[in-house]
Amino acid sequence: MRTLTLSFLLLISSFLGLAQTPADHEEQAPPAVDDALRARVGQYYRAFMEGKFKDAYLLVADDSQNAFMAADKDQYKACETIKIRYEDKFTKATVLESCKTDWVWHGIRTPTTFPITSTWKMIDGKWFWFYVRPKEMPFPFSPSGFIPVPSEEALARENAIPKDMQSAAKSILSKITLDKESVHLLADETSQDVIHVHNGMPGEIELQMDKLAIAGLKITLGKSKLEANESTTVTFEYNLSSKDIACIDCAKKIKGTPFAALHVIPTGQIFNISIAFGPTATGQVHHHVVPANPQQ
Repeated sequence: MRTLTLSFLLLISSFLGLAQTPADHEEQAPPAVDDALRARVGQYYRAFMEGKFKDAYLLVADDSQNAFMAADKDQYKACETIKIRYEDKFTKATVLESCKTDWVWHGIRTPTTFPITSTWKMIDGKWFWFYVRPKEMPFPFSPSGFIPVPSEEALARENAIPKDMQSAAKSILSKITLDKESVHLLADETSQDVIHVHNGMPGEIELQMDKLAIAGLKITLGKSKLEANESTTVTFEYNLSSKDIACIDCAKKIKGTPFAALHVIPTGQIFNISIAFGPTATGQVHHHVVPANPQQ
């Protein structure tokens, strides 16, 4: 599976945000200071790669330990430092890290590269991670590339305080939903099954459907572009009267369960829809709810 396009956009947005530094920010740190910070940052993210979060905890400042404990902790495959911005005479720094991990959506595992911004400060000659609540987060559907993070008071009133920005980004992507991810067609007669797709995101998305080389099978997208809060259908039709069918038992001879991939642009999400051929049409219902009377 390919890396999420949205992750690339988030990485670029974060990089640009970090690159736009005021004149009083100090970019060129003394080599010894820079080497020491990079070593601590490497040690910190190596703990996340190995799943040894207690080792990362040892690098957290005392005043930020509760924030560290409350945050989600994902295990990464690899991390790389992209940029460091120094402040306060090289005693504080903001680090942009690029980490590779897997996102799991609806049972689908997708490799992705995700940007992570962390803040560090010098305490008794050593660098420690410390928490600074962000004021904005990258969002590709915003004209500026960012959206403001609501105040803690506002989020508390809605009972929706995100543990971290990575969880918030995942929540945004989860607004693209399918009512099910499997269809059931009859192997011995003409039949069809339908999946409903809903775009709950605030911006437009584009849908692309892979073609399958199965005689008699036709997959039709109701709409290839969905505006915010729009829905459409993906229709799977198996037609025995099709000129492409060479034998009436073709579907019965298919080995395994074929999958058709639905691609979402620009998020880069891929939904693999399984196609089962059998004697009955009792398709599985996915747990996501799609609004009644979806628009096609």
